[in-house]
Amino acid sequence: MLTLVQAPAQSTAAVPATQTPRIPRVLLVGDDGPEGSIRRSDPSFAAAFAAFEEQLRRNGFAVSDGRALSTVNELDGVRRPDTEIVQMARRQQREPLDAIVVFSLFVRLEFGQGGPTLAGRSNTVLSGRGVATLLRAADSASIGVFEAISPSRWPIGFECARTCQVEATGAEAPLVAEAIADQVVATLKNAR
Repeated sequence: MLTLVQAPAQSTAAVPATQTPRIPRVLLVGDDGPEGSIRRSDPSFAAAFAAFEEQLRRNGFAVSDGRALSTVNELDGVRRPDTEIVQMARRQQREPLDAIVVFSLFVRLEFGQGGPTLAGRSNTVLSGRGVATLLRAADSASIGVFEAISPSRWPIGFECARTCQVEATGAEAPLVAEAIADQVVATLKNAR
C-alpha cells in the first residue's frame, strides 16, 4: 500500500522534526524502447520530460531524474520488465522512492483524415501522443497507465519524413507531458 503526504504549503520550521511530513519521492524515467517512440536524446523528448518533471514538482513531489536509467536492454533492444526497472531505480537512488513514472513520447499519425488531398499534400494528420506507466516502488505494482494526445492536429505533406514529424510534434510535446503529469498527480494524491 502506498501512503503519500503532500508537501506542506507553509514553512514547517515551527514543527518538530519528528512531525514533519515526508515529501513523496518520485523517479521519472524516460523510455524510448517502444516501437515508434521518440528518442530520449531528441530535443522534443527533452522538452516534454522537463515539463513533466516541473509539473510534478509544482504539485509538491520530490522528483528524481531517471534519465540515466536505461529502460531498454542494449543487447536486444527490448524494453525491460517493470520489476527490473524498479530494481534498477532502487539501486540508483540513495533515498527511498514512493513511485516510479516511466514516460514515452510518440508521433501520432491519422491516415485518411484532414480533408481532400491537395497537390504536394497528403491526407495524413499529425499529432503528439504520450504514455506513462505509474509503478509503486515498494512492490513494482502498476498503479495506472495514462495517455494524452496533443490538442492540435497538423496536416503534413508527403515530404515530411520522421525527422520532420518529430520536430512538428515537439511544439506541443510539453503540453502532452503536463496533461499526463496531471493524471499522475491526481492518482498519487488519491493513493492510500
